[in-house]
Amino acid sequence: MATEQEILDEIEEMGRLTEEQEDILYNICLRQDESMQRQPTNMLLSKVVDSPVYQPMIDREILTYEVYNHGGKEGHEVASLIVTLKGLRYAILFSDELSQRRAIDPAGNFRNR
Repeated sequence: MATEQEILDEIEEMGRLTEEQEDILYNICLRQDESMQRQPTNMLLSKVVDSPVYQPMIDREILTYEVYNHGGKEGHEVASLIVTLKGLRYAILFSDELSQRRAIDPAGNFRNR
């Protein structure tokens, strides 16, 4: 379990995630919120593994996934994306900045851009 300081140290060493990755992380965090009853974020496994967007987050243990295949053809496995505690802390560290990037504010109103 990464502490806030460990996350900041990692960012100093490896840099922050890209803006696209941070937006994805923030959106998945919002979907996993308890009050939203942990809505899953599902994608084809082939779109996640070795992806230039998702794989670095998995390697840094910010994001993980569970694989589901209900007897379908190989190549149709579904990855259910899960933000780790480290990923949640990362999103919280930068939540003020990440929230401002969203087209809709927390009250559900469109932002003037």
